[in-house]
Amino acid sequence: MYKQIYPVIGDEKNLPFYVVGLGLESWQFPIKRADGYEYPQIFLSRSGEGEVIINGETTKIPPDTVFYIPPLCPHEYHALSDAWYLDWIAFSGSQVIPLLEQWKLNKFTAIQGVDMDRLRRIITRIYYTLKSDKLYGNHYASAQLYDFLIEYRKIADNRLSSFYTAQSVALADVLQYIEEHYPEQIKLNELAKIAGVSEQHLCRLFKKNFQLRPMEYLAQVRVQHAKDLLVYSNKTIGEISDETGFQDGSYFSVVFKRYENMTPGEYRRIKKLLSK
Repeated sequence: MYKQIYPVIGDEKNLPFYVVGLGLESWQFPIKRADGYEYPQIFLSRSGEGEVIINGETTKIPPDTVFYIPPLCPHEYHALSDAWYLDWIAFSGSQVIPLLEQWKLNKFTAIQGVDMDRLRRIITRIYYTLKSDKLYGNHYASAQLYDFLIEYRKIADNRLSSFYTAQSVALADVLQYIEEHYPEQIKLNELAKIAGVSEQHLCRLFKKNFQLRPMEYLAQVRVQHAKDLLVYSNKTIGEISDETGFQDGSYFSVVFKRYENMTPGEYRRIKKLLSK
C-alpha cells in the first residue's frame, strides 16, 4: 500500500541530517528532471524493473537494487515492467553532503542483489516516526536517517570490498611468485597471466599499492636478496648477480646503485666494517 510523507521543515534545517520526503511501496511513474532534484535521494527497488538515465547512460534497475541520485544531477527514470515499486527517501542537512563526500558515495550508484531487509525496516520506522509525532518527529527521524545512511554505506562498502579483495588476491599471487622465482628471467606478461589481468591493469595495481611498476618491484626484491648475500656470504659479485636474476654484473651494479646509492662492492665493504 502506497505511503508517502513530506514533513513540514522548520528548525530542522539546523540539524546535521533531516528528511525532506519519503515514500513506501510507491508505484513509479516516469520522472524526467533536466536540472536534477534539489536534494539527494536513495531508492530501494522492491519489485518490477525500471531504468535510470544519467548523463546519457542507462542503468537497469531490477528488484533488490538500491540506487542513489545526488542533488542537482540531471536524470530520468521510468518503469520497464507493468509495475515498478520503490521505497524512496529524500533528505538534507548541513552534514549530509560532507559525509557522503567523505565516504566517496556522493555520485550516482546502483547496487544490485542487495539484502535490503534492514534498509526497509529503517525507512519504515522513519515513516511512522514522522507520521506519529508532528512536533519532534523529524528530530527523532534525524538519528534514524543517520542509521539508514550508515547501512547504505555498509552495502556500498561490501560491494567495493569484494572488488578490492579480488584485486588483493591477484596481487598476492604475483608477489608470492616474484619471491619464489626472482632468480629466474621473469617477464611482465607472465605476471599478468598469474594475476588474471592485463599487463596495463597489473601496472595500475602496482602503481596504486607500491608506487612502482611490476618490474621495478622485481628489481627491488632482487636487490634485497643481493644485499643479504653481500653481507652473509663470500660469493663474488658476479656470482651474486647471477643468483639474484641480474645475469649481467654491470647491469647489477647500475640497478643496485640506483636503489642503494652505492655499488655492491661499496655496500659490502661498509657492512663488513660496521660488523667489526
